[in-house]
Amino acid sequence: MWLRWDRYGGSQSVAVFHPTHGASFPNSGPYDQRMSFIIGNSGKTEAELRDATLLLKGLRAEDEANYTCEFATFPWGSSKGATWLRVLAEPKNHAESQEVTLGPDPTPMARCVSTGGRPPARISWFSPLLGEGTESRTAGPVTGTSTVTSRFTLVPTPQADGAKVTCKVEHETLSEPVLIPLTLSVKYPPEVSISGYDDNWFVGRVEATLSCDAQSNPEPTAYEWSTTMGFLPPTAVAQGPRLIIHSVDESANTTFICSVANAVGTGRAEQTIRVRESPDTAGAGATGGIIGGIIAAIIALAVAATAILICRQQQKEEELHRRPEEEEDELEGPPAYKPPPPKMKLEEPEMPSQLFTLGSSEHIPLKTPYFEPSISAPEQDMPRYHELPPLEERAAALPLHLEEPGDAAGEERLPLEDNGDYLDKINPIYDALAYTTNEAYQGKGFVMSRAMYV
Repeated sequence: MWLRWDRYGGSQSVAVFHPTHGASFPNSGPYDQRMSFIIGNSGKTEAELRDATLLLKGLRAEDEANYTCEFATFPWGSSKGATWLRVLAEPKNHAESQEVTLGPDPTPMARCVSTGGRPPARISWFSPLLGEGTESRTAGPVTGTSTVTSRFTLVPTPQADGAKVTCKVEHETLSEPVLIPLTLSVKYPPEVSISGYDDNWFVGRVEATLSCDAQSNPEPTAYEWSTTMGFLPPTAVAQGPRLIIHSVDESANTTFICSVANAVGTGRAEQTIRVRESPDTAGAGATGGIIGGIIAAIIALAVAATAILICRQQQKEEELHRRPEEEEDELEGPPAYKPPPPKMKLEEPEMPSQLFTLGSSEHIPLKTPYFEPSISAPEQDMPRYHELPPLEERAAALPLHLEEPGDAAGEERLPLEDNGDYLDKINPIYDALAYTTNEAYQGKGFVMSRAMYV
């Protein structure tokens, strides 16, 4: 069963569906054959008969209400669900400008209308002019709809003629606002000015011309030339908005008047002419000087801009040529970073050195000091290095008769065949690097020196 709730809280049954007896509409007055259920009771399955979807045709504004669907089941009882039916109507929009006449009071100059919207549309105006919109609302063509009319009001001036304004219409049924551009129209009499006089009219000048310039809406319909004396000089000829003086003489020394008329009114302008006896060369020279100065300034600016561009281009080329040379100098020169001087660090407290004597050779320590670059010892003397004499020189310095250990000298002696053992005791790493002495070369007066360790 479907119930309809009105705004005052009252409800009425509008549709009932029974699996056996079918559909019924107790209060079908407002709906009048517009309401039906999507499914019937003939040939439908049990699952389909549980669908009580209600179809409402020809939607109207008065159909907007809160609807409740109630299910009666046995033995589980009843359950219900509610929904709000909201009715919208898309409006029709149009706008137009209204031609007005020049005046001091604010006047509606454009109108924008949104017809048949539900809910009412929102209208706004965009314009560079200081105008404002005034809005009114009436009933729409369909019951429950509204028509909104907005008028753009402005004081009519010549400056407003031809100005652009835009009407903006917003509504919930529109995916984006509707923009309607308009051009304002103001009727005003001609605004007149006279041009062509350069303050250098002299006797004998030919084909001097005055122009009558008029701005108006609508366009001018008539031009009339005259003077303050009432008539034109004999050499003057009027050609619509132009007045041509074929030969300037004393009669042109007067005030000319141009009158322009249109459908709204008439406008006029005056120009006083002063005729000279001879041409004004100073004015011409001044004018020429001004023109020449402008041309010279333009040329100077062009030359300066060209010079700046050339200098920048040359600097770029020099920089490109200089970069490879600087890179080569950086590679050939000394490194920019100077490492710190080596600093001596003694490994351990120095142990007593064991000395061996081979003939008259010098005493050589078995262990050399170790130096660490990270620790400085400025007060200690740096060790002195010297190269050992080759084995041949040391052998030549020995006496022919080698003394056995424990001789009268009281010094410990080494046999000749062990003359290289002391080198092996300098550093243990040399033992692994040493070559095995070939026994074939020992004796027979053959002497071979060991490799030098660096």
